[in-house]
Amino acid sequence: MSPASATLLLLLLATPPEVEVRRPYPEACEESARTLTLSAESAWGSIEVCTSAELSTTFVFDSEVARVVLQDEAEFRRVDVDEGTLVLVPRRKSRLWKPSRMTVHFEGEAAPASVTFLLVLHPARLARQVEVFRFARPEEPCEREVRKLGEENASLAQEVERLRAETRGQGSLTRLFTTGRINPDGQGVVASDLSKSITRPPADTFAVEDLMAYHYQVDLPEGGEPRVREALVLRLINPGTRPWRTTRASLMRDGVEVKPLEVWQPGPLGPGQRGLLIVETELPEREAREKLTLQLWDEDGERSVTIGNVGLPEVAGGG
Repeated sequence: MSPASATLLLLLLATPPEVEVRRPYPEACEESARTLTLSAESAWGSIEVCTSAELSTTFVFDSEVARVVLQDEAEFRRVDVDEGTLVLVPRRKSRLWKPSRMTVHFEGEAAPASVTFLLVLHPARLARQVEVFRFARPEEPCEREVRKLGEENASLAQEVERLRAETRGQGSLTRLFTTGRINPDGQGVVASDLSKSITRPPADTFAVEDLMAYHYQVDLPEGGEPRVREALVLRLINPGTRPWRTTRASLMRDGVEVKPLEVWQPGPLGPGQRGLLIVETELPEREAREKLTLQLWDEDGERSVTIGNVGLPEVAGGG
């Protein structure tokens, strides 16, 4: 045996058998919604679909489902099949370190008779809806769809140009005045200090120095349900030994997601460091007044922060 071969053999023997190398996430994890058209050959391969803990992925098929064979079914809190719809929710403490195989069998004689998906568990991203068609779409509807998309893109380009023309020469504060979010009467954006009302689980050691809510009432057509745009600004301290970067945030009610949030963090929060975090969303005013729970997840999905009793103490000012 050559010296190089002996060295390679020693390295292989020294690697613990239980250590698994995490593979890179597929490009499909960048898509929150997917449309798949199956062919007869689809039965011979598999299609990767991203899921995320405690969040639902809905499969919508154009054919009735006969049965579903799901590997690692115990790692899913919810598996609901209703004719042509399938809803999956992985558990929070799922041990799916590798993709789980799911085969869907269809009613009828058409091909393919089944399709196999590889369910990838991602800490922050998922496909919320996957539409699956078993038959190729007729050419005429496809051409009509392409024309419709082209018209929509042209309309959006015109709207972008109109907005640019309206806001040309305006700074960020000026735009707040021109949109009515700040005005001399003191209405518009309202600031509420939630620092004294929030709660934290005893086992959660991540420190929240203070939490401010900035909110305003969204302009709606007459008779529409009042809605607010809300930004929660947190100052945090990381008492741990690893950096923290928030990649996903949600408002929760009784463990169920009410609304996902947009997240902005200047950079990772190192051990012992203080830092700023802003999450933002738009939701009905009645929900914004409820005492919801703010849940934050870091980029590897292994750590989370729970902040309870998050709710607006007053109605946002007029828009």
